[in-house]
Amino acid sequence: MSVIDKTRISCVIHTYNSEKYLIECLESVKWCDEIVIVDMYSTDKTLEIAKEYNCNVYMHENVGYADPARAFGLSKCSNDWILALDSDEIVMPKLKDELINIAKYDKYDVVKISRRNFFFGREILGAGWSYKDDIIPRFFKKGFMTYTNEVHNFTKISPNARIGYIVDKEKSIIHFNYDSVSQFINKLNRYTDFEVNSTKYNYKGKPALKIIYHFFREVLGRFIYKKGYKDGWVGLYLSLAMAFYRASAIAKSNLPTEKKVIDEYKKVANEFLKC
Repeated sequence: MSVIDKTRISCVIHTYNSEKYLIECLESVKWCDEIVIVDMYSTDKTLEIAKEYNCNVYMHENVGYADPARAFGLSKCSNDWILALDSDEIVMPKLKDELINIAKYDKYDVVKISRRNFFFGREILGAGWSYKDDIIPRFFKKGFMTYTNEVHNFTKISPNARIGYIVDKEKSIIHFNYDSVSQFINKLNRYTDFEVNSTKYNYKGKPALKIIYHFFREVLGRFIYKKGYKDGWVGLYLSLAMAFYRASAIAKSNLPTEKKVIDEYKKVANEFLKC
């Protein structure tokens, strides 16, 4: 009878038109025993790159955001340990060594790892995106963490999991978050569509009060408390942009749907045409 090696690591990465940084991402995890790519029908060179790195590629419906694909990817991983990564992220060398050590000595069941976020060509030092603030569960043993389908509230950790933390500038995940303001705004618009049914924030009802609350929470919280001022005017912009993100999610949750508005406008048009 063969003995199963419980220190082997699978890396799961979801992709959609991810050629931009995928080579760098895969280079940073080629030490993993298995790389699983869940692709949402890319039309660029993503699949070609994945094949060059001998990844196990699976296809998943493109639903507009990544979390269902990531959840599907977990079922395709054959090893006990899983490293979940975005295609615009890379694993720093010292983090690699730390993760291998954790798996070898079975120190934890779920590990939360710091991320160093880059926006518009620069590393962000505050506003909730510094490596000391952005700490997320990305390394875990099968059965101790799962993914849900809800945007920004998508991880579920087992209550009996041993949770470890790696919060270190030299042992972080590098995240090339946004290249341009246009990309940032496009993603903001797309993600707020999915936030309408958020159970985490409950945007429905009392929209004026909620917009005011989230404005002060985001601007003061990010720019002052989370030291967005370290990033100068970019930190101020990001704080205001996140306030607008919340306001947009609240508006989309409380205003009528586009179909209802179109139907109403047609009624109005017909009333005028009768005159």
